Amino acid sequence: GINAENMGFLLMQRFFYLFKEGSALFRNTLGLKGSRLCEMFRMGLPVPPGFVITTEACEMYYKNNRRAQTELQEQVHDKLGILEKGLNQKLGGDLDPLLLSVRAGAEMSMPGIIRSICNVGLNSKSVIGLAKATGNEFFAWNLYRKFIEEYAVGAMNVSKEEFNKLQTQLMLDFSLKTRSSATTEHIKTLVDRYLDRINKTAGRQFPQHPQDQLWESINVLFNAWEGKQASTYRRLKDLTHLKGCGITVQKMVFGNLNSSSGTGRVFSRNPLTGDKELYGEYLMNSQGEEISNGRLTPLSIDNLKIENPTIYNQLFKIQEKLEKHFRGVQDIQFTIENGKLYLLYSKNAKVGAAAEVKTAVDLVKEGVNTEIDALKNFDAANLNYLHHTTVDPETKAQYKLIGKGVPGSISSASGQALFDPSKIQEWNEKGKKIILISKMNSDHGYSSLTIPDGFITMRGGVTADTSILLRDLGKASILSCENLVISDELKSCTIDNRVINEGDTITINGMTGEIFEGAVPMVESEASSEYDQLISWADSHKKMAVLVNADIPSEVLIGKKYGAEGIGLCKTEHMFNDPIKMKHMCKAILTENIEERKRELEELVHYHKEDFKALLKIMNGLPCIIRILDPPLNSFIPADAPSQEKLAVELKIPVEKIRAQHKKLAEYNPMLGLRGSRLAVMYPEIVEFQAKSLFIAALECIEEGFHPLPCFECPMISSVKEFSLLKEVIHSMALETGAAEKIRYKVGLLLEIPRAALTADELSKEADFMHFGSNDLTQLTCGFSKEDSDKFIGKYVDLGVYWKNPFAAIDMKGVGELMKIAIAKTRKAKKHTRMGASGTHASDPTSVMFCQEIGIDELSCPPRKVPVAKIAAAQAALKHKSQRITLHTKSTCLLYTSDAADEQRGVDLGGRRIIKKT
Repeated sequence: GINAENMGFLLMQRFFYLFKEGSALFRNTLGLKGSRLCEMFRMGLPVPPGFVITTEACEMYYKNNRRAQTELQEQVHDKLGILEKGLNQKLGGDLDPLLLSVRAGAEMSMPGIIRSICNVGLNSKSVIGLAKATGNEFFAWNLYRKFIEEYAVGAMNVSKEEFNKLQTQLMLDFSLKTRSSATTEHIKTLVDRYLDRINKTAGRQFPQHPQDQLWESINVLFNAWEGKQASTYRRLKDLTHLKGCGITVQKMVFGNLNSSSGTGRVFSRNPLTGDKELYGEYLMNSQGEEISNGRLTPLSIDNLKIENPTIYNQLFKIQEKLEKHFRGVQDIQFTIENGKLYLLYSKNAKVGAAAEVKTAVDLVKEGVNTEIDALKNFDAANLNYLHHTTVDPETKAQYKLIGKGVPGSISSASGQALFDPSKIQEWNEKGKKIILISKMNSDHGYSSLTIPDGFITMRGGVTADTSILLRDLGKASILSCENLVISDELKSCTIDNRVINEGDTITINGMTGEIFEGAVPMVESEASSEYDQLISWADSHKKMAVLVNADIPSEVLIGKKYGAEGIGLCKTEHMFNDPIKMKHMCKAILTENIEERKRELEELVHYHKEDFKALLKIMNGLPCIIRILDPPLNSFIPADAPSQEKLAVELKIPVEKIRAQHKKLAEYNPMLGLRGSRLAVMYPEIVEFQAKSLFIAALECIEEGFHPLPCFECPMISSVKEFSLLKEVIHSMALETGAAEKIRYKVGLLLEIPRAALTADELSKEADFMHFGSNDLTQLTCGFSKEDSDKFIGKYVDLGVYWKNPFAAIDMKGVGELMKIAIAKTRKAKKHTRMGASGTHASDPTSVMFCQEIGIDELSCPPRKVPVAKIAAAQAALKHKSQRITLHTKSTCLLYTSDAADEQRGVDLGGRRIIKKT
């Protein structure tokens, strides 16, 4: 336990931990990989020994201008000595040398983003000792060759192409038909050529001293933390807050030693469906990176049950133990060396959204977790990919089946075939849907995985790092399409003699592995019973209501299907896309005569009423918040000459009148011009017609036996007087239509302007409810528009100007502070005013947590984001209720939150950031 006596010890900074010294509770300090290996080692599982360099060491490395402190190097030497003594082996020794793997691991999983360096310690002397110790000279020299190549590429900036050329030249020199036909002498020759080329290319010799290799490998992984690949991944996955990576240094075990050795990766449950079955792949006489990098196509783990039932059964028992211990689906990497099983790593698996829902519920049914555990441990953001599209089973028979591969996901996608990854950005800017076809799924950087809609590969399995990333991104993928032959020169491929050219439209079904010619119609997936159960648990624990942003019946129905508790934002401008409505709206805008304008708007009442009526019926008995017209009137008039001429013919008016009015209404900054409440004050007849339409719709709903709850929302409010003027117009229409005595309606506003947030106490006295329009509030607080910020916001996040993109997650220091001020003032002036948050932020888990903390009552988000918001709201409520424990010492008072979530409960005993502050 933690008390005053040992607090001083806890605050001491350490840079290294032997596996036996750490545990899963040290995740912040040791990284996910390091802390898990420590825990598994302490569980008595067959884990090769090693030690972990802390994330604080990485952080210190960057604070020290990418130079390691002397004490860090000394600690490496000390821990290495302990490891050598325990194993009775010497790193790079002449006899039975100790070889090490050096792997990076952050607090959160970043699969395949930072590559490992294996077989550290091999040199021109130790390779001879390894050959004698193993009795396998070819194995030893080929391992040395691989290490030289891997090290030179990662640590010495030598191009991999240099080594490919040398391999090709060797085959020509010795008339080798295949690389696998090379002998030990051939490999020795190749090693000499490798070392010579490195000396010439890198300008220095390949390091022969084992400790130099180890130290430089550690520096390479530290440097990779701020490399393009890792930085891009952290930014796109909202992990920019991570302070650094831990480095795991571990004794090598060899899956490529002989035919009794092998390597593999398994999941304790099916990562696509969530079914309870051991799922994965393995390869005999291979090393782990040959599976993780997708360069080889492995065998199904089911084959191991037949080939080696002893190892299979041992692995099966271990995965059951790990799943119960860590209380989640496990992703396990293993090696078999000379018939003995070793575990290299196990982590909570990244699985598809549908699989995560099923396993979360199943683990509760099996007694492994409670429903609170299920909610706390759930990745709410993963639900963004839950309701995916899939090939319509009723129409797919009408399309030609081109070929088939190994299913890689549960999603389907249609798009144009592309073979050159360098064209991805160009095609994306042209609005093309892309199906990327490649030889291996390891050929692409992370940023290249985020744009295409689907992927097809010749080689690689479902447990390769890139395959896991694609599932995490919700992408459709088909793997190991063995009959696929790609021609880079012709920019085409063949599958069973059927040609696909670049630009051809194809459809892939990630669940079945089928590839179709043309664009097959898609259908949306249906929610499972497990999903209903999970959402039911969320509803029973969350405190904030979750409403939907929607303005057409189909979107409202989707929102309600996913559990929306009303409409939180209906943008009425989207209701004028119909040509008849647009015609009357344009006439109303083009006339200068107010009576003519009112007549045209009166023509719209019938249509507008029907729009509202459809929404009120769907949300029967639930609130429907209708935002009055917000955009500038100029946006309804076409800007280009051909469209203006067409409109002139339809309205039978001179085109000059249209152009003149368009010019008159034009604004230098439309976002801050005549829009929202300003538009309504200047043109009250627009508010009158919208209010009249909504009240008539509600009255007709009552007559038909429904229970409408209409609410009016006024956008871009900046003062009480402004809001009062609009409120009076709405009340007058309630009286005129007879709705005042029959309908319970409310009138509220959007807090989108900083002035409104700062005067929220005054506004609350007049408003029935107030919602933060977080998008506009962010623009007006930060001083830049959402559309233009894409040019610089990524760089700003990388530089730490903003923690996250402020349009994706609430800027807590700026926008968030305004929200806190507004809520505090409102609660003081009118305690029970409903406060909400509407927009993209309302389904961002981090922002939802913040909304819970500051006292938001309801969230409103797009239809397909409703499940995300519900789970996030439940998690926020549970965290808010979590037990707080105060620890007193002579000079400090620290708090931590007791959290049942796996690996995050309790305190971090490893480094300076030892206790979560709340």
